[in-house]
Amino acid sequence: MRKFSLLCLLLIIIPLLLAACGKKEEAVDILPSPTPEHLEAPIIQGEGSLAETARNVMSVYADELNAVAVRSLDNLTYTIPGNVINQFIQDAQSANAEPTEGYYRFSWTQRGDYTYETTVDDAPEIDAVTPDPRDEAPMDNQLNGDYEVSGGGLFERVRSYEFAETVTRGRMEISDSLNGEVTGHEYFAFSVRDGLLYFVDATLNIIIDESGLHEQDGFIAAVGVLRQDSLDILECAYADPAQFPDPAKVNWSEFVASVDPITRLSAQGENVSIFP
Repeated sequence: MRKFSLLCLLLIIIPLLLAACGKKEEAVDILPSPTPEHLEAPIIQGEGSLAETARNVMSVYADELNAVAVRSLDNLTYTIPGNVINQFIQDAQSANAEPTEGYYRFSWTQRGDYTYETTVDDAPEIDAVTPDPRDEAPMDNQLNGDYEVSGGGLFERVRSYEFAETVTRGRMEISDSLNGEVTGHEYFAFSVRDGLLYFVDATLNIIIDESGLHEQDGFIAAVGVLRQDSLDILECAYADPAQFPDPAKVNWSEFVASVDPITRLSAQGENVSIFP
């Protein structure tokens, strides 16, 4: 009975408190939430030895990545290595993966049926729906069958990994498909050499418009090097994966001299420049 009495009392008091708060708020202007000034640089997540190893590797570049994060709102390529390593740790733990001969080699698959079908009946206000934007006359309910829309289907994403257990080198590939048709492909590789982290992250040059998917020629790749006190990341177009630089071998000065980048993010300490 005591619990019941307390519950009844709370049910009486809470509406009164809310009403009082509501009256007080009538005279107060509600200001919109401020837009975040910047995104935080990725922080390595997770528990256990693998996450701790990755944190030790990425900690060398943390100060520079944080400095860039404060000053870069439009170019987020600096987040790529940390985000991919976080995804690797999460998938490795979910798959209970263990290293063999010094490497984690495994795949992680996500799939689901995302088929949808909708008609004009699903519109919140039927009277406001017209069959033609140029026609102000409301749609006749008898025409609903002519305005059915369906799509989606079986979506599948496969992430394949080959990462050193030291988290100093590795590669990942992501393949997306919808109803068996390729809708996306991403390739990532990195290598830590002489204290510098080199990486390549490439995606199919695909655009999506009202008429569907359109694959363009080749790939767009972000190629970068992270240093303790600086970084340099260039986005370049490639016709074929065979043209991607190898992070384990690339000579940075020769690479920069050989390409005409689409965008470039460079930083020295807190001095950040972005092109274009």
